[in-house]
Amino acid sequence: MREPNRPAKPLAPTRRGAITREKLIEAGRRAFSAYGYELARVSDIARLAGVSHGNFYRHFSDKDDLLHAVLDELHQGLCNPVRRKRAGRADGILGELIDYNTSFFYSYAENRDMLRVAREAASKPRPNVFLDIWLEMRTPFIDRSRAWIEKLQSRGMIDTCMDHALVAESLGSMIEQLAYVHIGLPRKRPSEERLNELGETCGIIWFRSLFGSDTADPSIADEGSLR
Repeated sequence: MREPNRPAKPLAPTRRGAITREKLIEAGRRAFSAYGYELARVSDIARLAGVSHGNFYRHFSDKDDLLHAVLDELHQGLCNPVRRKRAGRADGILGELIDYNTSFFYSYAENRDMLRVAREAASKPRPNVFLDIWLEMRTPFIDRSRAWIEKLQSRGMIDTCMDHALVAESLGSMIEQLAYVHIGLPRKRPSEERLNELGETCGIIWFRSLFGSDTADPSIADEGSLR
């Protein structure tokens, strides 16, 4: 996720250096979340980490280099979200889709400040490596949906005329925008009830978009998981 022409700082060679680097990454996350991408300063980050300016530059080239490291950790977390299975929810594919969407919204809520910063950084004019990072961060989620939809098509369970890649992109974009507006932008993190409502609503929309039914859940042996 690093800009090709941008040399990376070497990894800290000592345990103490590694600890300092982690402090800076955590401080960067706090500063970017509090002030946004444009207003966060190296001096803020160094102060929050309890290190000098000189020590900051031993680990990172500049503010952008640190943001790379922060977003890389975020990327890893989003690729492996905590799977949430709601009690009392529907069974079968509908239930799977509700769980899938709910898990996404909870993961987004846990990282909402940095996801807002990532989107802010990605909106800078090109050349802009953060746009590439943003697109890379969303790829695993879209790819999992695409592969699952393609599997359903191959078994004749949904319309084979649909472009599975475009369907996955459309459904994924829908929940991304919902998450940004209803989770990323508000001053406070939404309640669990609201996150569950978003997950259930989107799960139903996904189900009806794919199967064209508001009740019938196709019986598909080993229909494949979105995990």
